[in-house]
Amino acid sequence: MSNTNRMSPNDIKTQLDGPVMSIPTSFLADGSIDYDGVANVIETGVAGGTQVSLLTIGDSQFAFMRDQEVADITQFVVDRAGGRTLVVAATSAWATAQAVEFAHYTRDVGADVLMTLPVGQAPGADPSGIAAHYKAVAAVMPVMVVGFPDHAVLEQLLDEPNICCMKEDGTDTYAVQTIERFGSHWKFMSGGLIGRHLLQWTYGCRSFMDWSTSFAPHVGARMWQALKAGDVRTASAVVTDVETPLFNLSGHPRNVRNTGTFTGGWQSLWRACLELNGIASRHLRLPQVSASQADLDQVKPELERLALL
Repeated sequence: MSNTNRMSPNDIKTQLDGPVMSIPTSFLADGSIDYDGVANVIETGVAGGTQVSLLTIGDSQFAFMRDQEVADITQFVVDRAGGRTLVVAATSAWATAQAVEFAHYTRDVGADVLMTLPVGQAPGADPSGIAAHYKAVAAVMPVMVVGFPDHAVLEQLLDEPNICCMKEDGTDTYAVQTIERFGSHWKFMSGGLIGRHLLQWTYGCRSFMDWSTSFAPHVGARMWQALKAGDVRTASAVVTDVETPLFNLSGHPRNVRNTGTFTGGWQSLWRACLELNGIASRHLRLPQVSASQADLDQVKPELERLALL
């Protein structure tokens, strides 16, 4: 379908606010995409109050999909969430020509923003080529910058009005420096764990990727409401009392005190949470490892203790 009521960059900045539903694609036991599960994730997030549906190369499993499947799930999410949430589509790690071609497709099916990851974007990469990639995609539709590109790249993007937001995925130092330098131009979203948002909030970041929207949206909503009320203690307690124990189960590398050995790490544990909540399948595609029934039985009591079931 074609989006005839396209959002402006300023509209996008306004709606990119609070907990962002990063969509965790699951698969069925036979390897096919669990579209019913994706639909349930969307309904859970919308009912929980999210204003944004976000596809990503990581959580949405694009690295384990064929290009046509990436296109198909993009249209599926637009059809299910478009009009109720801001829809952020995403490219895989494609060369510029393919990313531009996909931008035309995502615009035509009705996505609002395209998050594009240039091949070779890394500290030290030639800034002119990376900037040219973003500008080429922005000539088609609004763009979300992603990752931790050099500031020399970002400086070259300030004159492009269709580049309106950024999903930051760097270190805490990079996040603070980047928000301080470019926060008056773009709307920022913190990536990763919701605990990272506590720091970035103080520097003006007002949206965050939120794993909880997919099966326990009360978690992110509680932190968001606490921050808006100036209640940092309650916001911090969401992280220390819920997020940290959950991610400790998975052995997540950002939790330095973790002791978790959950089969397959965080992405597998996340799908286990989805299945235990009756939302989506626990399966991932190889070479990733899916949770077993024994894994589900082992983790269920801790999820109950954390009020995540």
